[in-house]
Amino acid sequence: MSLLDREVTATYDDDAVTPATPIRRRAWRVGVVAVLGLVLGWALLPFGVRLGQDVEPGLPVDAGLLVGEYGEDGMYGLRYQHQAEVTLRLPIRNRGPLPLRITAASIDDGRYPLLAPRGDGNLPLTIGPWESAELEMPFTFDNCRYYHERSAETYDKVSLEGSVLGRGFEEDVAFDYPVILHGQVILDCPDRTLIRSDDHPLRR
Repeated sequence: MSLLDREVTATYDDDAVTPATPIRRRAWRVGVVAVLGLVLGWALLPFGVRLGQDVEPGLPVDAGLLVGEYGEDGMYGLRYQHQAEVTLRLPIRNRGPLPLRITAASIDDGRYPLLAPRGDGNLPLTIGPWESAELEMPFTFDNCRYYHERSAETYDKVSLEGSVLGRGFEEDVAFDYPVILHGQVILDCPDRTLIRSDDHPLRR
């Protein structure tokens, strides 16, 4: 009998063969979930920015007077000097695990500010994870003609704009105590006229 006369049979174990399709599908799903997670994490980066609060505003020794007994936290009375320049220094703390880049800083002082911004200071400012850096904000005393001598402007925070890994953010940082700047009498405000209605405060 030759081999050609024999019945040839083949057997295989169904359990030993694992279809490739479910594995590919599982890998594809894992990849999609990972990509979606990265996209979502990148989109939420601005909400993860954490900056230290209650920073102590730094001003020159002759710029004014710190009164610790004023209110609950004290106050700094800033002395108006028409057209003089003053620089506010603020220690900014990055309390997060990612580096920050601060590109803009401002204090809210209306249309005609007593403290008029003078340049960008040391911006842009980069702060590493869990690090601190000093922000410099230069100002010029101006626009006293628009403020009544019994008025007072209070600065208790700075508004910051910047980015983290390419995503923009906006964040306010509170001062440890407020900085207060009073309006000036006519003798200390060269631009003011004797006619009070010329520069009414409500026109700011």
